[in-house]
Amino acid sequence: MKLQFIFLIIVLLVNFIIGLIVLIRDRKDIIARFFLLIIFSIILWIISNLLLDFIRNPFIGLFAAKSAYIGAILIASSFLYFVLIFPKKDYRVSKKLKAFILLCTLIFILFAISNLLVKKVEIFSWGVNIVPGLFYPFFMVYFIGFMTTSLLILIKKLYLENGIERLQIFYLFIGVMLATIGSSLTNLIIPYFTGDFSISTYGPLFALFFVGFTAFAILKHNLFNIKVIATELLTFAIWIAVLFELLVADTWKERFFEGGLLLFVIVFGILLIKSVLKEVHQREEMEKLSKELKVINEKMVEMDKMKAGMYSFVSHQIKAPMGIVKGFAELLAQNAYGKLPKKAKETAENIEKAANRLIRLVEDFLDLRRIEEGRMEYEFKEINLVDLVKSVFEELKLLAEQKKLKFDLEIKKSRNLETEKIMIKADEQRLRQVIMNLIENSIKYTQSGFVKVECQMSDVKGQKSVLFSVSDSGMGIKKEILPELFEQFKRAKETRVIQGTGLGLYVAREIVKAHGGEIWAESEGEGKGSRFYVKLRF
Repeated sequence: MKLQFIFLIIVLLVNFIIGLIVLIRDRKDIIARFFLLIIFSIILWIISNLLLDFIRNPFIGLFAAKSAYIGAILIASSFLYFVLIFPKKDYRVSKKLKAFILLCTLIFILFAISNLLVKKVEIFSWGVNIVPGLFYPFFMVYFIGFMTTSLLILIKKLYLENGIERLQIFYLFIGVMLATIGSSLTNLIIPYFTGDFSISTYGPLFALFFVGFTAFAILKHNLFNIKVIATELLTFAIWIAVLFELLVADTWKERFFEGGLLLFVIVFGILLIKSVLKEVHQREEMEKLSKELKVINEKMVEMDKMKAGMYSFVSHQIKAPMGIVKGFAELLAQNAYGKLPKKAKETAENIEKAANRLIRLVEDFLDLRRIEEGRMEYEFKEINLVDLVKSVFEELKLLAEQKKLKFDLEIKKSRNLETEKIMIKADEQRLRQVIMNLIENSIKYTQSGFVKVECQMSDVKGQKSVLFSVSDSGMGIKKEILPELFEQFKRAKETRVIQGTGLGLYVAREIVKAHGGEIWAESEGEGKGSRFYVKLRF
């Protein structure tokens, strides 16, 4: 009996401390509230059984017995509701089910208060025996039914949940199953069919299984975020130990020392709990932020996919009809359908120019998408760079002449360049795109003066390379703009009056990079012209 009493006191204290901590820390959380209700229902049940062991007054004994069954009723109802919402607060319980649980709870509490559940208590020299009332069998069905339903819900959630939640449910299930089987046998089934209710006082001992497995889930798998609760439990245990030493101290000197020590551990314990609370809060915020960033990242990936699809769809849908518009405008400008008036011919030429700009824009967007997705394809073969530069130069000569610019091409010969041939391995179409973009930009941003195209080969310490450059006397570039010039959509404010996408130089940089080369720009500043370089290695 003494060992049984010690175990009951241990279970009572553990439940009380856990309940107190949850009350202090998580009283606003719906899961914590019902866990708290379970804890205090178990405490009521244990205290009532302790009273039945030591009270020899029939009236007080009857009161203790009724209180024990009220505790058991509250355990069954609160635990059923607890498992319905555990482990996530977003689980919803229907109003009908809430009403049913509440109605059953109230009915059986009324049975317990009356003599329908416990008729009377008999006092014997060996202990106390309970005489069950008329509705006692219904209470057995209620308690076992509610607890079994709770276990079935936990089994269902074991398959629905994953990760930490599944482990929490698993340990909770084991503890509740053992506690339910033990308490049902010792408190309900065996006493009712044998007529000996003295064994019912052993029922609360099985609450150790519930408390033990729940505590394991708490400490091992962060149920109720109880790194803090573990700290608080340890702190409270130290406080109780020091307080006990103070109470049993024999001399004033010892009492003074233990009192000072108690004051110190209280202050230190409070600071320790606050520190752990802060750490846990920061970790929770980091976890929350990490989850939010993960969601945002997933959305951004999805948006990138949508953007890529949109680029592809819109670009192809625009490119095809604009090619047709360009073709007809070109035919009209060349008098293919008969000689046009001067004004009409100029209009046709303007349409052709506008169509060319739009087709160029579409091409830039398609190239941008290919680069971002890593799908830019290259076909490297031996080409003569001199021929390529000359071809682009001749193609843009008319544009330079229309602006009355001095437009020159210089192929600088060296001792290694006896003929005008610089053979390199490159994608001719892509490299043409780069050269075209650089020369065209220089012409576009130069209102008067010159545009000079140069190409030369060099051999520095055995490292053979070719240097292509375009220099002009145009608008120039601010020094602070130069580092950003080859980024997407980067254009100087002064150049925005001239049509452009801000993508040409970015695409050119990526193409040159794919060729293992370098591209850069130099300028003395606004109004002092600029110079663009492309260096390709053999």
